[in-house]
Amino acid sequence: MIGDVFHLVVLEPMINLLVVLSHALWGSFGLALIAFTILIRAATFPLTLRQLHQTRAMQQLQPRIQEIQKKYSDPKRRQEEMLRVYREAGVNPLGCLGPMLLQFPILIGLYYAIRRTLPESPEALEALSSHLYNWSYIQRAVPLQEHFLGLDLRAFGSEGLGGLVMVILVGVTTWLQSRTTVSYATDERARAQQQMMNWMLPVMFAFFALNFPTGVSLYWIVNSIVGIGFNIAVYGLPALNIEPLIHPRVPAPAAPTPAPAESVAAGRPTTSTESRTRHGPSRSKRQNRRRRT
Repeated sequence: MIGDVFHLVVLEPMINLLVVLSHALWGSFGLALIAFTILIRAATFPLTLRQLHQTRAMQQLQPRIQEIQKKYSDPKRRQEEMLRVYREAGVNPLGCLGPMLLQFPILIGLYYAIRRTLPESPEALEALSSHLYNWSYIQRAVPLQEHFLGLDLRAFGSEGLGGLVMVILVGVTTWLQSRTTVSYATDERARAQQQMMNWMLPVMFAFFALNFPTGVSLYWIVNSIVGIGFNIAVYGLPALNIEPLIHPRVPAPAAPTPAPAESVAAGRPTTSTESRTRHGPSRSKRQNRRRRT
């Protein structure tokens, strides 16, 4: 059931779109992959922009988050106050994960789409026809050219020098994208974990590229380059004195949380002794005169 939905919703539209783009771009499957990547990034641009703004807003909230961490020793109360600050600023800490999670079904779909769109045998070419829409423009576009700039887009990254170069480029562009992303870590431990992830992700994706067709590596390299451009547009590049082109909404300042002792004092009823002290001795003297008369 899940496999049928995946074929219908992800795989077949992806195969037919790649065939159409390849036929429109002078039969170049490599250019089709580049155009496909740009189309995907354009379609997900609102989600990506929201993620970048959320990350930037979380960075701007860090001074207040650090104050809360110092002020409250109780983990539950500290968590409540942090969530309150995020809520008042309109920030969702999990909102930064959306575009990254979206990439996984695209990568899986692209893996199978390339394997089926660039068949290696007449039997596989015949099987491709079962995935194509019954449009004459698409039907006459196959078979497709599997080479691009001397690379065999069907071959795995571990096959040949060109594939290994693409694997290295996958790791380098992933690392550069992480370097152009702002950090919102709140303490030394979180910063150390984030630094470790900035190195682990490029290694992980480079390892994936070894076992994926080179066409998938081409997609990821272009995807990372576009992502670097988005990061520079939103965050700027301080090392080169490049200012941000798109400025996120500045989080609204949250009202300071009253200390527990102040809250108790504010809500405590006034005692008779305090009332006498507040009104002063003149009221007591008037009451004594009335009693004598």
